[in-house]
Amino acid sequence: MTSVLAEWIAPVELAHALGVHPPTPEQAEVIAADPTEPALVVAGAGSGKTETMAARVVWLVANGHVTPEAVLGLTFTRKAAQQLAERVRSRLRRLAGSDVLDAERRAQVLAGEPTVLTYHAYAGRLVAEHGLRLPADPGARLLTETGAWQLAHRVTSTWEPDLDLDKAPRTVTGYLLGLAGQLAEHLRSPDELRGCTEALLAAVAV
Repeated sequence: MTSVLAEWIAPVELAHALGVHPPTPEQAEVIAADPTEPALVVAGAGSGKTETMAARVVWLVANGHVTPEAVLGLTFTRKAAQQLAERVRSRLRRLAGSDVLDAERRAQVLAGEPTVLTYHAYAGRLVAEHGLRLPADPGARLLTETGAWQLAHRVTSTWEPDLDLDKAPRTVTGYLLGLAGQLAEHLRSPDELRGCTEALLAAVAV
């Protein structure tokens, strides 16, 4: 990870200008990493990842590397997306009201809006906007957790013949959702799973 602190507004200097708590030396290194190179940052829970990511965005915008609308932030959960979006937008508003920017760049910050979504929500947006190129139905909606549960419960509770399991339908529904999630995570289809299961059963029976 290459730092460019000497060439641009330093993260600590920027934090003071915005009236926010300055970053630690480790955070400052991440915030001011070379924007032309990819970077991987690994940090545990409660280590200030959200604050560092928000500061990184503001630093990039303040130094003219990007405009707000060119920023894409993706998270795994809606809560994390909401927290990151609020933090980034709050910092950008502070930036627009500071003396760091000239009039032209201030107008860009006020006019632009970063995109911060979950991976699933962003994928849904891509399908909605570009689905016809795949081809896919642009009107397809992302299945919510509640909708997925209702669908899985309907499948398990109405399955014929009866499932010979000593489990409540609610428990089986949870198993089904977990299995569906694992298949999606590993890009595997139910038919592939069925084939592997049958092969395993045949091997065990020998």
